Amino acid sequence: MPKYITSKDGDVMREIALRHMGTGDLVKRKPDAKTVYVVNHWDKETDSYSLSDYDDMNREIFLKSNTKVYVGFTF
Repeated sequence: MPKYITSKDGDVMREIALRHMGTGDLVKRKPDAKTVYVVNHWDKETDSYSLSDYDDMNREIFLKSNTKVYVGFTF
């Protein structure tokens, strides 16, 4: 069963493991986060996913596939 979370501003979103997301999907790391990330690709060298900040394409983070992210928010 998916886990639904309500942020402080009343936005209802779903918590999901990063491995279930596809390239180009928008995610947040925390329910009340301001930063939105775009899923880029799976990096074999680091065994993790590459995500770029939506507002700053030069900012990139790497997260393991079992990391919980939040989707379904109003953007």
